[in-house]
Amino acid sequence: MMNKVDAVCLAATFALLVGACSDDEKPSSDALSTAGTGTTTGNSGQAGQGVPTGVADVPFDTCMAAVKPTCSAMEMNTAELMETPCREIKLIPVPLTAGGNYGPVTMKYGPYGGKAEWNEGAGTPFVNPVNGSEPICVPVGIETFMEPASVNAEIENLRGVDYSLYTIFRPACFKPGEKYPVITWANGTCGEIAGYASLLSAVASYGFVVVASNSTWTATPPTDMVQLRALDYAKSLNEDPKSIFYGKLDMEKVGAMGHSQGAKATANADGDPRIKAAIFWNSSNSNEKPFLNVSGDRDVGGTATPASLAAGATAATQPGAWVYFHKVLETGGTSTGHLVLMEQPERVIDMAVAWWKWQLNGDLEAKKFFVGDSCTLCNKKDDFEYGHNTLLQ
Repeated sequence: MMNKVDAVCLAATFALLVGACSDDEKPSSDALSTAGTGTTTGNSGQAGQGVPTGVADVPFDTCMAAVKPTCSAMEMNTAELMETPCREIKLIPVPLTAGGNYGPVTMKYGPYGGKAEWNEGAGTPFVNPVNGSEPICVPVGIETFMEPASVNAEIENLRGVDYSLYTIFRPACFKPGEKYPVITWANGTCGEIAGYASLLSAVASYGFVVVASNSTWTATPPTDMVQLRALDYAKSLNEDPKSIFYGKLDMEKVGAMGHSQGAKATANADGDPRIKAAIFWNSSNSNEKPFLNVSGDRDVGGTATPASLAAGATAATQPGAWVYFHKVLETGGTSTGHLVLMEQPERVIDMAVAWWKWQLNGDLEAKKFFVGDSCTLCNKKDDFEYGHNTLLQ
């Protein structure tokens, strides 16, 4: 039987934040090929896509002209639509227990646009085992979480996900000569990758490539090494002349982040010398690498508080910061503070991008989000509380 922690850790199963595009205003197939909609080497070949040619030679502005201006999460229902490049995403409305809905909110993406490559890695040495616990998640695990029926309906459409493969979130358009930092992502317990798609596509849209195992048991054997295997896979793509990522990944700038069980996976992985920094969504600190720890009111178990996050950061031997969100949604479940990154990704995207820009790119403007008396995250206690240890400077 699923225990309480596993039940409430089904956070990532929300497909409500997935980016998708409507049938109107679709870019032409020629324009999409310049946006790099072809798949990486070893893909299952879904949607009849192939590796594009001449991507590096296409002017960036020409490519961006082919990217969908506004995508709608309500229209996501297939693997093919998961791969549509977008400039912004209109999230679905979330029913609230008090009546009415939260949203729909439109979240803008960054200057590169965002795009997912779905079910990547088939036929390569980087295919993962499928954890034997996967079947518990659909529908039993999802319905245990007690979210609204309209949300559950979105969750239970898995969009043909293959748990042995990867989803890669990337800039919709590449700039010739640029290389992009790599972030390895780990899902939470029963965390369907579609539930994180809006957030991860948004991160990618600022010039990062996020490689995510589709596994939903990322800290549980035999799939407890998938986050590091994702980095091995990224390296192989970067060295493969047939890959759309050939020569485009900066493997010297690597981060790791994960949610819930996935945050525990990140804590296990961040001792790897390739990883330079981490974000822990709703679990963990690090004694290995600089970290950002995120939680909120009504998190799993009800034990996380600003004081506990501050104490954890203070005890850590690495530079660390924490954010504790207030004003989390009340949807019928008891732990929606565990779901801020999925139900309200527009609240977390700026700080996530700033962390990666600072930690991986050395961006001093992004650093101002986190340090200094007038830091961007400082003095906003109505919305969230923020702090950092003395090592973060």
